[in-house]
Amino acid sequence: MNGKYLLVTGALLGLFLSLGVAAEPPANLALGAKVSASSVLEVRYPAGKAVDGMVSDDSRWVSRRDDGSKWLELDLRKPQALRSAHVYSGFEDGAAIRDFHLEAWIDGGWRPIPSAKITGNTRQSLTVPFGETILAQRLRFVPTEPGTARLRELALFSENALLGTGVKMAAAEAGVAVAADKHLIALNQVGYETGRSKRFTAPLSPDGTEFEVRLTGTSAAQFRGKIRGGIGDFSEFPPRDTKEEYVVVVSGGSLQSGTSDPFAIRQGLYREQFWQGAVDFMMDARSVVGTHPSAYGGCPWRDGTYYDFIVPSLVDLWLADPAAIRSMPVQMDWMKDKARVLSAEFRFDAKNPHSEGVMEAVRRYYAELEPPKAGAPDAIQLIHWGLGYYLMNPATRDPSADPLPRQIHSQTVEQFSFVLYAWPQLKEWLPQSFYERCRDFAFEQWKKTGLLEVDPLWDASTYLSPEQMEGHNPTGGSLHPYKGRHTPGHSIQPNLLMHEVAKRERREDAGIYLDAARKQAKWVIERMDWNDPRTTKGQRMSEHKTIPGLVWFAQHYPGEAPPGLKQKLEDWARTMVQRSENQWDFRRYDLNEHWTIPKLNEPGNLAAFTASALAASWVVPDGKLKHRLQELAVAQVDNLFGRNPRLAAAPEYPEKGWPLIERGWPRRFPENVCARLEMTRSSLSASPGSEMYLFNPQGAYRHAEGWVNFNAAWNVALAYLAWDAMGEARVKTQALGHGR
Repeated sequence: MNGKYLLVTGALLGLFLSLGVAAEPPANLALGAKVSASSVLEVRYPAGKAVDGMVSDDSRWVSRRDDGSKWLELDLRKPQALRSAHVYSGFEDGAAIRDFHLEAWIDGGWRPIPSAKITGNTRQSLTVPFGETILAQRLRFVPTEPGTARLRELALFSENALLGTGVKMAAAEAGVAVAADKHLIALNQVGYETGRSKRFTAPLSPDGTEFEVRLTGTSAAQFRGKIRGGIGDFSEFPPRDTKEEYVVVVSGGSLQSGTSDPFAIRQGLYREQFWQGAVDFMMDARSVVGTHPSAYGGCPWRDGTYYDFIVPSLVDLWLADPAAIRSMPVQMDWMKDKARVLSAEFRFDAKNPHSEGVMEAVRRYYAELEPPKAGAPDAIQLIHWGLGYYLMNPATRDPSADPLPRQIHSQTVEQFSFVLYAWPQLKEWLPQSFYERCRDFAFEQWKKTGLLEVDPLWDASTYLSPEQMEGHNPTGGSLHPYKGRHTPGHSIQPNLLMHEVAKRERREDAGIYLDAARKQAKWVIERMDWNDPRTTKGQRMSEHKTIPGLVWFAQHYPGEAPPGLKQKLEDWARTMVQRSENQWDFRRYDLNEHWTIPKLNEPGNLAAFTASALAASWVVPDGKLKHRLQELAVAQVDNLFGRNPRLAAAPEYPEKGWPLIERGWPRRFPENVCARLEMTRSSLSASPGSEMYLFNPQGAYRHAEGWVNFNAAWNVALAYLAWDAMGEARVKTQALGHGR
């Protein structure tokens, strides 16, 4: 690299590409200015740090909170022709200055600069064009919202300039520098399955730019194509399976040639690279008996919650490919775990929220339940652990300031339905006594916990707007629906499963579960508005509970399904496709300012969408729509592993379970906090937020903490990818034990 770096593109990108990028960038005229301010919070945050050329939390101006007339003034020492400003504000992941304006001293008074009045800003890095050239020596930056103003840097230019020009980004903000003078290639660093979509994004490359797919270390093209709309597509390239890796090379125009990260292309790449890690993670993240002797949240998995989907996700993996699960080495040993945690030397870390009663539950788990049978696959042992723990300790509370109290939640109970339904395929490894206890618990609690009714919290009238999500990058509190706690229709599929279980058990009440599922599906059809993004992507990593549940109803109960079900699914599909027409094939939150869920970290949502898109593709009649859904399902997986504006994969620790990843997430969550997921293998951690889109790799990072719920959604995605590969066989495969 020659020192020129790209920090953001957007509306200015086309201008700079048309003019070429070889010219030297314009000078930052704010450097060296004489600076004063209306107030300073602390001596370590003086006014001068706002124009020292460094963008960082340690080098910024911070005003006093009680300063009702805040301003930062620059004396440029001589009149300058000014055309634009760059404003870098905020602290860590948030607190960008929302409302401000710029004014210049002209003709003996302060005059507002045209087009430089900003309201409702959420971006920490922002270009402010002036609309016309301003000749001035003195300029003021004026925050107009109440409270403390945090300004990392103010840059001024005599012409338009790319964000990042004339400043240096501190290591925490900069991450990996991205060259501006070469073709950039963002793709899945792990690779692609042979028969699926294979696409990448070239965010700087004009239409018609040529690309080649080559074997690493060679110059011969295996496939040639052209960039269209920022996308390169080599889906028609079906190489034979080998252990060799490939690269994409993009060349032409005014930019230097660019070469991608290496990647694999194989028929069963997802199973090969991801399935073992998916099980390893759930093994390591267990409360008490995993890689840390704690139970943040008091559930079977550290930082698990009543609305997680861990046990069902493991059932999905087993049903999708039992042979793959059987082929994995058995690492868990029930008897050794029992001896270890019941030993007098074992020390449980009880400082975490809601971990009271955990050790009593674990002791009862090992004392009261028959163990899995000898040699049981780890995924089966994990299913036993999850539901066995809940049998001992079913009442829980979400540690993230959930308004609901500690109680037996409906979404805890409905997890039992997946195991009961799949029992014919699980009983080889699990004792009959375990099934009977799970069965009795589920039937006893089903009606009590409201699973036969429509949950009032499904209704969009109970949702917060993005503007009501106050504070910097919140992770706790109500956050309804953005936390993913109460996804509409989450109990539709569980009720259908319980209907089959009740028939198998020859219960007289089997019909009430089908009736409940029909009532809930009818509510979704009539009441859910897919145009409101809070009903879709706003449900975060739990979104996959809605669409696959509706698809299950449409596939397995077409005669009993409420009217309009397939049309509702097709409407969803068309809405999702509309939100995905961009150079990343990225399903956006909305088509306005939010690319991603407002303020929150969302790798689990990327994984969850894969399952929803594939499920919907199985029932929509339009072939073109079906193909696009399958394309988008793969694109969200690609985003997780590098096809994104940060050009980085979601895991913070790629060395733990991700051997083909070149660059993991640049910012890491502090160690030894909450769930301690840095101690696990194959954790999904973070992904770009709206601040990095359309292409702003130096945009602010969001909360960089993994979550077991993210990995549960990933398990579901892997299962649906496996089912999808089976074609028409998937309905039969999914319906194992259906009894119809």
